[in-house]
Amino acid sequence: MTGEALLHHYHHRAFYLGMLSLALVATGLLALNFPVYIDVYDQFGFQIKCGTGYFANLTQASEASGGDYVGQCETAVMLRRLWTIPLVAIGSILLAVIVAVAATVWGRESVFGEDAAA
Repeated sequence: MTGEALLHHYHHRAFYLGMLSLALVATGLLALNFPVYIDVYDQFGFQIKCGTGYFANLTQASEASGGDYVGQCETAVMLRRLWTIPLVAIGSILLAVIVAVAATVWGRESVFGEDAAA
């Protein structure tokens, strides 16, 4: 494989890794935005909503009669955050590494595909 073809192959790999990292970040942020529910219904027949991954809203859980719904809501929100925040962090770190490599290594290439430092 020639140097130009090999370099072209790395550009495609970086593009796909960049798309993967953006998908990880978008999935994590979107999942944090979805409402968090527990499998319990209040006295009016509505499922108890605990807020989102961004903000906990324990009003309905505290006003519902019965067990410790506030504790269950806090656990549900924590579990949502436990898998989404690392997903966003890993995607962001991967994206930052790809951008840094692209800016330092591939920035030295001239218009004709040759390394200007060589």
